[in-house]
Amino acid sequence: MAHPRLAYNRNQAREITQDAWHLWANVAQARDHVAKLLETSTYQAIAEAANVGQMTVWEIANGARRVITAETAKALLAVQPADIQPQRVDANGSTWRLRSLMAMGHTSGRITKALGTSSNITGPLIRGERATVRAPLRDDINRLFDAWWDKRPPRQTPPGKAAACKALQRAAVNNWPCPAALDEDELDLPGYKPTARWRYAQGTGIADDDPLAKKRQKQPDRLTETEREAG
Repeated sequence: MAHPRLAYNRNQAREITQDAWHLWANVAQARDHVAKLLETSTYQAIAEAANVGQMTVWEIANGARRVITAETAKALLAVQPADIQPQRVDANGSTWRLRSLMAMGHTSGRITKALGTSSNITGPLIRGERATVRAPLRDDINRLFDAWWDKRPPRQTPPGKAAACKALQRAAVNNWPCPAALDEDELDLPGYKPTARWRYAQGTGIADDDPLAKKRQKQPDRLTETEREAG
C-alpha cells in the first residue's frame, strides 16, 4: 500500500503538470494567423489589436519563439483584419505615384501639403523606405495622382522655379518616370518597377494647390466631427 503522503505528492505533481500544459499553445497556428494579418497590417498594429508586445508578434512571425502562452495565442487568433484600424496596404504603388509627381516638378513639400500629412510620412514613402501605407492615405495619394498626373506646378516666382527645378533634378538623377510612363495595370502589384526612364514633360496646365480640399477642410465651418468633440 502506497504511503498516503507519497500518493498525495504524485497526484499534486500530475495536476501541476496538467495545468502547466494548458498554459502553452501551438505556436505554428498563431504564426500562420499572424502571417495573414501582416499581408495588410504591421507588427505594431497587430500587437495593439491583440494587446500584446510588438516584439512578441515579431518573434512569432519570424520563428524566434518555439512556444507561446495559451493566453497570447488566444489574443492573436481573435484578431481579424477588420479589427485593425487603420488597415495598411502595400506601399509600392503609392511610392511610384509620388515619385512620378516629382518627375513633373512637384516638390515633396508641395505633395505633403496637398495630402494634408507630414514630411515624416511622405519622405520615407518617396525614398522607398515603407513597405506598407495606411489605406486612407493610399486613397488620398491615388486621388492626388489623378489630379496632378498631367499638370505641372506653378513657376511664376523665382522660388517656385527653383523648387520645381530641384524636384525635376531629383527625379532625373533617380530615373523616376513621369506619370504617363507608369503602367497603371501593374502599378499596384507588389514589387512593380517601371521600365521607363525619366523624361522631361511639359504637362497640360498648372496643378491646383489643394485638389483634395485638405486646406479648406481645416476652415472653422468645415471642422471634422473629431475636432468638434475636441473643441
